[in-house]
Amino acid sequence: MNNDAFEIVDNRLISTRNGVIVPNDEPIFILRARDSKALSVIRVYQSIFSPTTKNWKLAQKIFDDFDDFRNRFPRKIMEPNELY
Repeated sequence: MNNDAFEIVDNRLISTRNGVIVPNDEPIFILRARDSKALSVIRVYQSIFSPTTKNWKLAQKIFDDFDDFRNRFPRKIMEPNELY
């Protein structure tokens, strides 16, 4: 699942919800499904929300998608220092 909350247009990251461009000087953080630590990071992030919220449910969907990828492609899973 590629989250459709953002898109890249003319080498700029843009929110698809409101059209706001992410400034070049703003740090961003991207998780890849092949990162062996991604599921743990998603769970920690999810834990700050109540299970009844939209954000918690979105985090669960992302977790499920990453977990599905891990199960389908176990040989692609790598330690973070091996990814980049």
